[in-house]
This record gives sequence, structure tokens and C-alpha cells, in this order.
Amino acid sequence: MSPPPARRRGHRCTGDREKGEYMLSGREHAASGCRTRREFLYQIGAATAGLVAAPRLLAEPGEAPAARPDAPVPGKATRVIIARDETLTKGSVDEHAELLRKLLDAALQRLTDAPDAATAWRSFFKAGDRVALKVNTLGLSTQPAVADAIVAGLCAAGVRPENIIIWDRFDRELAAAGFKLNQSTDGVQCRGTDAERIGSGYAEEVEKSGEIGSCFSRILTGPVDAIISVPVFKDHGLAGVSLGMKNFYGAIHNPNKYHGNNCDPFVADVVAHRYIAPKWRLTICDGTRAQVQGGPGRSPQHAWSFGGLIISNDFVAADAVGADLLEQERHARGLKSLAEDRRPPKHIATAGARGLGQSDLNRIERIEV
Repeated sequence: MSPPPARRRGHRCTGDREKGEYMLSGREHAASGCRTRREFLYQIGAATAGLVAAPRLLAEPGEAPAARPDAPVPGKATRVIIARDETLTKGSVDEHAELLRKLLDAALQRLTDAPDAATAWRSFFKAGDRVALKVNTLGLSTQPAVADAIVAGLCAAGVRPENIIIWDRFDRELAAAGFKLNQSTDGVQCRGTDAERIGSGYAEEVEKSGEIGSCFSRILTGPVDAIISVPVFKDHGLAGVSLGMKNFYGAIHNPNKYHGNNCDPFVADVVAHRYIAPKWRLTICDGTRAQVQGGPGRSPQHAWSFGGLIISNDFVAADAVGADLLEQERHARGLKSLAEDRRPPKHIATAGARGLGQSDLNRIERIEV
């Protein structure tokens, strides 16, 4: 395994903004890749530019994230499972908890060709793993019932409940989305990075990865063996889509600095970091309630009754398929394509070009269950 990228030591994150977007000061501000407001607005105006040349994968030249034991095998078709049931579009999602568990188990079996659900889950997780579920509670939120179905699968694999944490940026956003907070060591934990106070939950040292310089959530810098990204199936006003990779803008203290050029290459830079890519086991995208326009905030007039989940152990492929499905729905509704709307999801191709996963739709096997 390659040694971890060097940290920029002595840089401290400061500030207490309500949105969890903190500032660095002086020399650290320049070193971190932070942008002024004027530069930020200029980048948004230039957001239709083509793919930028891909910078190095991590901070150190030639380094790459350590290979995951469950990572897609080169030469083998990359699978993305699309698990849908029309029943999920009716009533509240919480009413369909048992259906969600069965649908997710079936998807994991199909993804792995395992003989049963428990074996499928054990192909990604072992009993001693400490697992972090990164949900998304900004605007249209991850449904708690989806997280509960994932927890049930992890427990079937032998993961102890006290070794599972469901998390996002803030306690208040998790609570508003219907999650039951639990900061104790008993049972499944559920808390925000900033559970104690705004700005309290980020590591003090600035980490460099590609063109980003950020302080990461202490939840990720702590004893976490495996990550599951549980985003919402929705569009994004700048990045084009807010799926599994964009979900980890909620893991850094200064995401406001990295929205220029359609968030490219910054999304890839964030997820390439050693705290994320080597530990990322699954993407389970919550499409029980989806949105095709107006994201990442909630826009009820653009709601989409997708009624399902998108699952893969290749996080780039999951996003590529999700973006394609969203484009198809936009076309069916007479909306502009994301490119025509000046917000193509370029970060997906960038991540693919860096070897983080498969972004070529022609090389991804889509399986519906």
C-alpha cells in the first residue's frame, strides 16, 4: 500500500458559519485552494468549459488510493443494480420498511451473485468492521427507512450495531429529515459532524488532495473501516447531479470553495482522498423520492416518483448510471439536458479518467431487479 499523502501541518480551520463552511486565514487560505467570492462567481460563469486536465490523484505524485478488497475486478463487467418497485411511490417510505429490506437484499445478491442475502452482505463487510453511512439531509433528504434497511443488512453480515454510524453535517438537519439522533455508544449511532457546536467536528489540519485543501469530518478521520454513501437521487444547480460522489462535499469544512467549473475536478479530488476512496464499499442511492430539477434544495414541482434504489460497489459507475437515468427523465419532461443547462456533470468523467471507477456507460452492466 502506498504511504498516505503528506498533510499540510499547522493550518487551522476557523469560523462558525451556520452552513458549516469555514474559512482559513492568511497563508493557509492561499495554500488550501480557497476562492474569494469574486473568483467563485467568475468560476460559475465559466462553468460550461470542457473537462480540465486531470491533476494527480492525491497530494503526492504517483500515489493512488489503496485498492479495496471488494473493488471491481479489471476486465470484469462493472455492475450497477437498479432496484425499483412502484409500491415505494405510494404513501410514506416508512410504510414500506420490509419491502425496502427485501429489495435491497435482492439487489446485493444480484450484484454479487451470492446464494443468499447474508452472504452478499458479507462479501463487502466483516463482523469487526466499523461502518459509516453518509446520508444527505440537505433539501430532499435520504429516507430514514433506507438507512434502516442498510443497517439490517450490515447486522446480517455480523457488524455490531454499536459499530455503525449514520451521519451528515448537522444534528438539526438529521433530526429534521426524520432520523433519530443517538450520540451514545449503545446501538447504532446517529449524529452530525457538528453535533456539539458549529465548527466543532472537523479535524484541525488541512488535508490536500488534488486542487482541494480542506479539513475533514472527524467521523471520517476517526476509526472507520468502511463507508457507504447513501445520497438522494437528485439534480444539482451547479454540478448537474448530486449523487454518491457529490455527497462527500458534506464531509469537508469548506465546500463553498469548490463549486466553480461545475464542481470539477473538485468532487473527484475530495473522494480520491485516503479518508474516502479506499474505504468506500458501496453506493446505495435513495431514489424512493427523486428530483429532476431545482436541486439540491427541495423543489416539489420537479419531484420524480422513481421508487427505487441504485446500488453498486463502483461509486463512479453508480453516479454515471444515475446521471444518465436523470437525463432520460429530463428529456421525457421536455427539460433541457444538463449540458444545455450549462451544468454538465463533468466530475463523473474526471473520476473515471483517474481510475477511481468506470464512467463509460458502454462498459457498465445495468441490471434491474
